Amino acid sequence: MSSLLYQPDCVIQPLSHPVAERAGVRLWMARGDLVHELVSGNKWFKLKYSLLEAERNQASGLLSFGGAYSNHLHALAAAGRMLNIPTFGVVRGAWRRELTSTLQDAQKWGMRLLFVSNQAYRRKDDPAWVEESIADWGLSELIDTQKLMVIPEGGSNALALKGVSEWAQQIYSRFPSAPASVFLPCGTGGTMAGFVAADSHHEVVGVPVLRAGDSIAEKIDELLTLNDRRPGTGFRFLSGYEFGGYAKTNTELMAFIQAFADHTGVGLEPVYTGKMAYAALDWLRRGEAPKGSDVVLVHTGGMQGARGFVEQL
Repeated sequence: MSSLLYQPDCVIQPLSHPVAERAGVRLWMARGDLVHELVSGNKWFKLKYSLLEAERNQASGLLSFGGAYSNHLHALAAAGRMLNIPTFGVVRGAWRRELTSTLQDAQKWGMRLLFVSNQAYRRKDDPAWVEESIADWGLSELIDTQKLMVIPEGGSNALALKGVSEWAQQIYSRFPSAPASVFLPCGTGGTMAGFVAADSHHEVVGVPVLRAGDSIAEKIDELLTLNDRRPGTGFRFLSGYEFGGYAKTNTELMAFIQAFADHTGVGLEPVYTGKMAYAALDWLRRGEAPKGSDVVLVHTGGMQGARGFVEQL
């Protein structure tokens, strides 16, 4: 196994927060942001088995998709550099200004950036479009040898479920007695699928960060089916905390993130973890958690993406 793919420690720390204290619960955070400096949080676990397969098959390249601030492309570029595997990032939108800090990092680490229109990007899950585009991008030689691995947006494929389930089991095992409520941000649904696939007596609460609850549920079902798995952990969604949509925010959310850091010493970003923590504490504020119970917030990393909000000021 590559040295990149060591088994990281599962850091779970107690959090002191006045909302949790008033609710009478024990609040914890699973620190995915501490897993790896560059291949951060859930991206480590989602990519783990894709990278192992790429190494085993001596892949000539890794191709995937994302936006200008994509945590996934950032992590994939870093991993590709460490494994000495070329990477190709299909980026949504014609980026005519200076590259974002995310894309600058990816390019510095050797990722070849392939920009497509928003309209074309919507076809990213169409294998025929991808194969046709690969020829247009001058990558036919790689696809002809069957050595180019195509990884879906966010890394949410069947292999991701296996890696994320291992992470979920590490977290679940730290709470062996009474059921805990485990909060996760949801984008493509791959991370939540992994947590749902792992067997436990806990409950996973997914907080959608975009207005796509139905598609997230469909993705979870699809990934479980691909892995011939049934839900091993109960789950539900806590919606209404999208703050306008994916990567949208407002002054209330940004103020919450700052206050959370002041109370706990843990930084969040506004695309995923900030919305998840806001939803969880609002849930506690409403008194919906049993007194004396454990509530676990899963930090999925991706703090590099927060730079985008500074750059847009």
